[in-house]
Amino acid sequence: MKLSVHGSRTLNDERVKILLMEEIETFGITEIVTHAEPEGVCKVARDLCKEKAIPLKLHFLNFKYLRGAFEHRSLDVLNDGDRAIFIHDGKSKGTANELILAKKMNVPYTFHELEKTEYKSSVGFEITQDWGAELAPLELPEIPKLV
Repeated sequence: MKLSVHGSRTLNDERVKILLMEEIETFGITEIVTHAEPEGVCKVARDLCKEKAIPLKLHFLNFKYLRGAFEHRSLDVLNDGDRAIFIHDGKSKGTANELILAKKMNVPYTFHELEKTEYKSSVGFEITQDWGAELAPLELPEIPKLV
């Protein structure tokens, strides 16, 4: 199954890598298709493919389409995938437009919106529950009292 990767250029931290790895595992992804030039989410995807030896197909801008080069590249990436993932900063117009295209094309997709962070590592996701909540309480042996 081929995953087309789309996202904001402002997002390039560990959260993006984690979301991509979860998507790969959940849907049995065997190939990544993405945009060749942009930084951010697409760069994280390209680097992850190199790190994990995942086949990668890149689409480059083709300026024979002039102002339509970005739209045509996005259409090519979407057409080459079986499903898509969008990791959006909530502001990027390019990613928002790609999501609209995917909906019109009936491409199955996963969408995540992340706030931009100044950190590239160890930012993690917001903690929603106490750690170890599912673990049984720790039972300690009784210690005899000294008299």
